[in-house]
Amino acid sequence: MTLEELREEIESVDLEIIRLIRARMDIALKIAEEKSSTGIPTRVPDRVEAVLAHVTQEAERSGLDPDSVRKIFSMLIRMSEELQDKKRRVQ
Repeated sequence: MTLEELREEIESVDLEIIRLIRARMDIALKIAEEKSSTGIPTRVPDRVEAVLAHVTQEAERSGLDPDSVRKIFSMLIRMSEELQDKKRRVQ
């Protein structure tokens, strides 16, 4: 493959990552509704740690740097929590 073809392939993967982030945020909005109706706070530290432990383990199995993957998911979780907070303020 040429460099240009490889770059196009990366761009395609990048678009898929964005699509998956959007899907994750859509689910986070549904979670916000459920949390509002049951009185659960937006941030549940035990759940955050469980998610981070799970993705760290999966990163290790996949041969990825677990610390980097943990940072990425920490950011995704923060994005989800911020979105949930916004959703809950509007309701």
